[in-house]
Amino acid sequence: MPGRLDRRLLAEVRGARRGLAIAVATGLGAAVCIVVQAGLLARIVDRALLHHAAVAAVTPELVGLGAAFVVRALLQLVGEIASQKSATTITSELRHELLDEAFRLGPAWLAGERTGELSLTATRGINALNTYFGRYLPQATVALITPVGILAWLAAVDWPSALILLGLLLVIPPVIAAFTKRARQEAARRWRSLASLSARMLELLQGLPTLRAFGRQEHGRREVAEATESLRRGTMRTLRVSFLSALSLDLLAGLGTGLVAMVLGLRLLHGDVSLSLAMAVLLVSPEVFAPLRRASAEYHASAEGKVAAERVLDVLAQSRRQATAPHERPTARWSLPRSGANPTLATPRTTGTAPELSRSTIELVEVGVRFAGGVRALSGVNLVIAPKEHVLVRGRSGTGKSTLLSVLLGFVTITSGRARIGGVDLGTLDAAGWRELRRQMAWVSPRPYVFRGTLEDNLRMGNPELGEAAIERVLQRCGLCRVVSRLPEGLATPVGEGGAALSTGERQLVALARALLTDAPLLLLDEPLAHLDEETAATVDANLASALDGRTVLWAGHHVPTRRHFDQVLDLPTSPAAADPTTHGHRAPPPLSRTGSLRSS
Repeated sequence: MPGRLDRRLLAEVRGARRGLAIAVATGLGAAVCIVVQAGLLARIVDRALLHHAAVAAVTPELVGLGAAFVVRALLQLVGEIASQKSATTITSELRHELLDEAFRLGPAWLAGERTGELSLTATRGINALNTYFGRYLPQATVALITPVGILAWLAAVDWPSALILLGLLLVIPPVIAAFTKRARQEAARRWRSLASLSARMLELLQGLPTLRAFGRQEHGRREVAEATESLRRGTMRTLRVSFLSALSLDLLAGLGTGLVAMVLGLRLLHGDVSLSLAMAVLLVSPEVFAPLRRASAEYHASAEGKVAAERVLDVLAQSRRQATAPHERPTARWSLPRSGANPTLATPRTTGTAPELSRSTIELVEVGVRFAGGVRALSGVNLVIAPKEHVLVRGRSGTGKSTLLSVLLGFVTITSGRARIGGVDLGTLDAAGWRELRRQMAWVSPRPYVFRGTLEDNLRMGNPELGEAAIERVLQRCGLCRVVSRLPEGLATPVGEGGAALSTGERQLVALARALLTDAPLLLLDEPLAHLDEETAATVDANLASALDGRTVLWAGHHVPTRRHFDQVLDLPTSPAAADPTTHGHRAPPPLSRTGSLRSS
């Protein structure tokens, strides 16, 4: 019987239920064809052997038998197509929904996940659901109905055989339940081993330079070998349960068919039953058990997909729970996960309309953020940014500069105070509102990611329709011309996954150019010059003035630009706890004169 997970899965795929219904209907139709085939075949044998009927006399039965075979084959074909189509639709929808949720939850949530495990779930795990929806679910439904229908027909034509089969059929549910529970446990254990191996492999590959630098390659090899051996043992346990389940059902099916054959033989000797009826009953008897055996086999084949689906559904359920709790203030998460902490997600609360950033004032009123575990990241931050103002947020590492930018990006939810843009509370924006708001922002991360592809592909990410002149102008401002000139194919040079062909500073310049090439009215720059040498940083700083004019800029960093003119400067204290408004009066800094001298609050 479908359990809690089955109901959760079905709730996600209402649009594909039509295909599942067709698959079930064709399965039941095929079962009817089996009964018709058995009856016609038994009648043909009886008339040909006992009554010496000519071929012409049994021609109608032969035609009917052939038609039954053809109809059964067509029904099975239609059912297979419908079930596979619905399964493909379902898995595609789940994968897209998982990806949408990952985008919506943002980096704060992803920082607490193992990328390799999540990728395995989104690919192989969801693919394994094809077996669940395409084979197991239709077959399980057929297995619930078909034996009852066949037993009803047997009871009408030969009740002793129906009674024998019913007795053995009642033994099967406890057997299936026992093996199903064990299979679910082994499949979950095996999936955890596989997910752990996938995640660890990705971590080892990403950290390979560090492992080699510290001479720890052998340690990584041992970890992979141990994880692989654990996976092998788990796979063998899973196969053992599957084989034992199939063996037990085959024994019960063989015992039931054998008992029916023995009783029918004795009754034939005594003349209590006709040959045609006995043969029809004998041909149909195995079909009482066949749907259950097929459903059991498909369950074991789909167990991996169901375990992976639990992970997908938990992500979707967690997101939806928080989206429907508009008055709760969750603990924010950012950066690496803290030990023993459960991530709390920065999720939109209720429906809201995104403001127009080019004309909107940004207001932060007593904004506070706490990490999971109660660690304070920001406290009592007050800031008012008018359109087209340039604001510098200064502070040492760990004072909350990145967290402040993440609040405006929606990656982190504040735990106290208010954050508004154009009078719209950021806590009221839904997913669509945040998407619209982020389209008006450009962000430079302190650890920028360069995607696999050409350098030009990465530069055009925010604005694919850019002309060559615009790209050339930004390359000059960001000092990327020298980088492009040394690449063998210029802008068309593949830069590798993560920008492997570029240095850390060059990746920083790519991220800065990528942001400047957008037409976003709000630029959030998080340590944009941190990885550059002094000469390059000074050159870029001097060339940025015209690129930043006419936009609202929030520049965060402990490296203060010497040639940049800021309207406001916000100094964050070394300890967020020290930012208590009762002791520091953490007010927004007064505006600077347009001559550009730096003043802190």
